[in-house]
Amino acid sequence: MMNRMNIRRRASFALLAALVGATIWMPSAARAETSEQVNEVRQLLEQYHLSKPDDKDLNQSAIDGMVETLHDPYTEYFDEEEWKKFSSDLEQNFTGIGIVLIEEDGVVYAEDVIPGSPAEAAGLLPGDAIVSADGKSVRGLNVTELQKQLRGAEGTRVTVGVERDGKTLAFPIVRKTLQLPVATGQMMGDGVGYVALSGFTSDAGSLFADQVAKLEKAGMRSLLIDLRNNGGGYVTAAQHIAGLFIKDGVLAHLKDRDGKDDPISVSGGGKPYPVTILVNGNSASASELLAGALQDYGVAKLVGTKTFGKGVVQSIIPLKSGGVLKVTVQEYYTPNGRKVDKTGLTPDHVIEGAGEQLIGAYRDAGGKALTVGIGKGSVVINGVRTARPNAAFRRGSSWYVNLRLAAALAGAKVGYDSKTKTITLSRGSTIYKLKSGDSRLANKNGFNLIDSGTLARWFPGLTAEAAANGQLKLTVR
Repeated sequence: MMNRMNIRRRASFALLAALVGATIWMPSAARAETSEQVNEVRQLLEQYHLSKPDDKDLNQSAIDGMVETLHDPYTEYFDEEEWKKFSSDLEQNFTGIGIVLIEEDGVVYAEDVIPGSPAEAAGLLPGDAIVSADGKSVRGLNVTELQKQLRGAEGTRVTVGVERDGKTLAFPIVRKTLQLPVATGQMMGDGVGYVALSGFTSDAGSLFADQVAKLEKAGMRSLLIDLRNNGGGYVTAAQHIAGLFIKDGVLAHLKDRDGKDDPISVSGGGKPYPVTILVNGNSASASELLAGALQDYGVAKLVGTKTFGKGVVQSIIPLKSGGVLKVTVQEYYTPNGRKVDKTGLTPDHVIEGAGEQLIGAYRDAGGKALTVGIGKGSVVINGVRTARPNAAFRRGSSWYVNLRLAAALAGAKVGYDSKTKTITLSRGSTIYKLKSGDSRLANKNGFNLIDSGTLARWFPGLTAEAAANGQLKLTVR
């Protein structure tokens, strides 16, 4: 069991390059203590301090102190156990049952179930409300609290109780070590192929290429790459992927502390179709490396929100004395020389909201027809599931849809006049107005929603109907 945002962020802002150096540079101490003084203090602390520290504790503290003087969140020292966990996180391995959790209206739901996971094998489904763990109620717990209840060692069992269609079901599940799917792809319709890349693991380049090849065989005419919430990883993976699209050029310019430029070259690629890349504020490091390069070469348009802004590179240096040092050694710039660190990349088409971004990117990629299913905590857009709490709710016989999501579906713009307290929906020269308090509007958890029937009447080609599974289905033709 993992929360999707946590899964994708575990490697966030992590190392961009895995390089081995022969020497280690470290700054001098804040004061000019000699090595003899440092050793003498260490010995005295070991001999007299109440806590009885040993060499390992004091050595760790000394190293941590040196690293902290750099004020660099990306330079870290790992002991053997910490490095093992970090490496596992970077490869997106975790132990659990394999469900993605999301909270809506005080209830935690299975927003998604990871393919090949114990949860999928047991029969859990997206939309299941999690109500108990090993017979104990978990009602009222948030996602983080529920995660603690469901965690456990590999091979141990937990019985997960869920509510589905008014029934309470129990699923005994054995936890195991899983890898979050790194690259997943599908056709979205109208010739648009979609590939989501959750991290730049050591094998991400080949996994991504495999997905693209499958979509090309299926007749893909335009590619949509989803890098949202992808916190980065290995530079070699980004280089591999960029090489599919750039015929001859560089992935980035890497500059060391002396200003020396060491460009990363790429070549051999070139595709006959346009590329659109989805990014957001959690797209960092290698995600920005790849997106910035494809944007500079005119290969891809970026859609979404401004990226995180991690434009520095770390080297991995195993220490002879044990442990590993991850140290920042270079800053990178896009092929056109744009700075990324603490700046980020600005999309060509700025769109807020996860569902709205996917709809906008799909249309930018040439897609037209849309089928959207709205359930608890998520929306499914042409087969692609995206977390989206408070997207719709039912009141009596009427369904209300999040106003901004509805506008995205209708191809309309939302406006608000604070003087008259009027909401507007406009498409072309047609403008519809709704006063605050209008019965066709609803407010839930601070979000404005619009009656789906009104939406369908205003925008021909858009239909709304209740689905058999208790969800709302919207279609645009």
